[in-house]
Amino acid sequence: MLVPTRSRSLDADVADLGLGWDDLGDGYWRRSPPEQRVAGLPPEQVLSAFPPEQRVAGLPPEQRVAGLPPEQVLLALPDDVLRALSDSYLDTLSAETRAAIRARVGR
Repeated sequence: MLVPTRSRSLDADVADLGLGWDDLGDGYWRRSPPEQRVAGLPPEQVLSAFPPEQRVAGLPPEQRVAGLPPEQVLLALPDDVLRALSDSYLDTLSAETRAAIRARVGR
């Protein structure tokens, strides 16, 4: 799509689609697909362009939590699993983690 001018709403629509703009000069612009915009960039820069939930999409659960401290891995568990944790186990966790779990499971 070639456009002579860009509006805020058009920019927002293009961004929502994960597209960008190529400046063709003389005030003309062309949509560019994401893979064209990130070609040649290091992986860290490519990933930084996506929200966290898209960065891990398609990864198996063990890779999603790789590198997290054990208490952070607990917070990635479903609420039903957190409800099954005993009070004596919860007492071994940091106050911050206990509070986060209790807020989620209501106890």
